[in-house]
Amino acid sequence: MTTNPIWDRFCALQMESWIEWLRNIHLNSYFELGERFIHLNPYFYPESKDNEHIVPTFEKLMVNRDFLDSLSDKGILVWANSNFADFILSLKPYSRPYPEIAHVINFFETHIVWFTRVYQFLRADLIMQLREEGRQI
Repeated sequence: MTTNPIWDRFCALQMESWIEWLRNIHLNSYFELGERFIHLNPYFYPESKDNEHIVPTFEKLMVNRDFLDSLSDKGILVWANSNFADFILSLKPYSRPYPEIAHVINFFETHIVWFTRVYQFLRADLIMQLREEGRQI
């Protein structure tokens, strides 16, 4: 299966900081917090001014505005036409050497419908912001 080149690059660039972060938190506590949030907010959608309420592990891994700003308009277009499953697919090669990533993937896949919907809202908001800034997507 072919992976998304933008997500592949994103994961490669972020992996070192993600592993450091994941090894310095109590990952099970984050997953428990995420489980509670998802169950209490099954229809949650992020608003651009309210992103601090997103499940912390999800936000830490998905939202990196500096990376988006570094992409060409074509790169942003490729990213904009991707989905959450593409992101998970790009994470999978890292699950073997890094068990933390395997746990994160499992958590995301367990709640794939919820994370896919939240990602769609985040992506739409980011696309709108990028267009307002003059990016051609």
